[in-house]
Amino acid sequence: MADKNTVKERILNEIDKIDTKKNQIFFFVIDTKGNPSGSLEYIYKLAYIINENGYDVTMLYQVGKDEEFVGVKDWLGEKYANLQHSSIDDGSVNVSPSDILFIPEIYANVMVQTKKLPCKRVAILQNYDYLVEQMPFSVQWGDLNILDCITNTVGNEKLIKDIFPYVKTKVITPYIDEMFGQTSEPKKMIINIVARDQSDINKIVKPFYWKYPVYKWVSFRDLRGLSKQEFSNALREAEMTIWVDTDSSFGYTPLEAMKSGNIVIAKMCEKELPWIYDGENYNDSCIWFGSFNDAHKIIASVIRSIITDVVPEKVNEDAKKVVSEYTKERTEKEIIDYLTDLISKRRTEIESLLNKLPNE
Repeated sequence: MADKNTVKERILNEIDKIDTKKNQIFFFVIDTKGNPSGSLEYIYKLAYIINENGYDVTMLYQVGKDEEFVGVKDWLGEKYANLQHSSIDDGSVNVSPSDILFIPEIYANVMVQTKKLPCKRVAILQNYDYLVEQMPFSVQWGDLNILDCITNTVGNEKLIKDIFPYVKTKVITPYIDEMFGQTSEPKKMIINIVARDQSDINKIVKPFYWKYPVYKWVSFRDLRGLSKQEFSNALREAEMTIWVDTDSSFGYTPLEAMKSGNIVIAKMCEKELPWIYDGENYNDSCIWFGSFNDAHKIIASVIRSIITDVVPEKVNEDAKKVVSEYTKERTEKEIIDYLTDLISKRRTEIESLLNKLPNE
């Protein structure tokens, strides 16, 4: 057993690491193998903000046997790829009581594996469905000593509170990147489509041309697989964007399209997205359709409105209002205030261990 002085030195060392920002902030991330992911981007943006504010940030990952870590450089950019990364498989990661480990809801196995680590662990909830799918029915977060959670929407906060009421939650609002925006260049009559499945794109494009051959001069463009910079350029260039992702838990694409000056046509989602519904009313920032057959008429109507310059002002006004809520300044304040408070409480917990040491 370590003697009292040794234990005291360790405790004081952990306190000193907190006071000098030498404690580590870990984020466990999935490797999407170069494929863009809104939920992964949210995590990287939070990590980058924390790193910008002087904290020691490391992105943790795990890959299968004989696989290489691809990372986010090709689609999210070099500045995010340049964050410190470490594999949990090579034994190089050392975790201390003063450290903080953020774990996405999808990684129930990591929550189990890290239960005995000395650090503070915090869950990240962006998609409630992932939590339900991954967590065993006989285990809940409290059993794994996960008592804190950050989430991206008030809706998700309510969902987690309903099943784990003892978990302390904090909403950290996402932001729409500064790279999205408008220019003075005239827009082209291009219709961007962002959809998960090729079959959904076919249901929109082919019947539209069959029904409205007069608009065969209008171009549709599939934006799947583009880097963030290429994606923003494509949005900035086009007049409108069609978005199909009915089970989305947030919906980054339509917000990015609005900020780029696009009229957004979107298929109705199964969930009440926070930026479209305020708890009482739906706004007009998007033009929604229920079935794909309805979409063709709506697209034709919007094209006519654009070429005759009679786009309803209500659409533009609501879009600008919605986008204005999702700024980096807001996100930065929320995450840094939260982290500062979390670390302060962790310091108090560690410092209290000094009082538990045996008297001389």
